[in-house]
Amino acid sequence: MASSVVKMVVVCALWGFVFVLPSWAVVDRSVLKIGMSLPEVVQSFGLPDSIEWVNFQGQAILFVFFETADQGFFQGGPFGGDTITRDNGRTALPLGFMTDQLAGWGKRFYFQLKPSE
Repeated sequence: MASSVVKMVVVCALWGFVFVLPSWAVVDRSVLKIGMSLPEVVQSFGLPDSIEWVNFQGQAILFVFFETADQGFFQGGPFGGDTITRDNGRTALPLGFMTDQLAGWGKRFYFQLKPSE
């Protein structure tokens, strides 16, 4: 495969409809590498579900969010996981970009850089 992430479409001929698997079914975190550009991330994962600008000590950080199932220590329990719960109640993986390069991802990285409100 040219891309490690492939949008999966299952065609159910018996019922005559197309079912698109949720985006979390194809988010492969092993593809993420520090220093990736935003276009490389979009090529790997598609368009993000949402974005947010954060001011961290005078530097603009762009966070992009991909809705996904939680992965990590106790799958998002109080001790870990790598996703955050958005206002809409869905879990999303935050990816942070500084000067057009991926600087980090996950819940811990996001909350380290986001000022408390």
